Amino acid sequence: MYATATHRTAPLRAVGSRAPVATRRSRLRTALLHRWREAQRAAAMNVVAGTVKRGRA
Repeated sequence: MYATATHRTAPLRAVGSRAPVATRRSRLRTALLHRWREAQRAAAMNVVAGTVKRGRA
């Protein structure tokens, strides 16, 4: 009826599909966001910033 290829066949992965290299600006932005979120969590829990565990705090 149709061609032998089914819809379940996975396409070949492209060689250049990796994430782009992080620039200095993006790394700085990420670091600042981490600090900001940590400070917000610390303020919400009424503790000193830097004592809050990352992840599940």
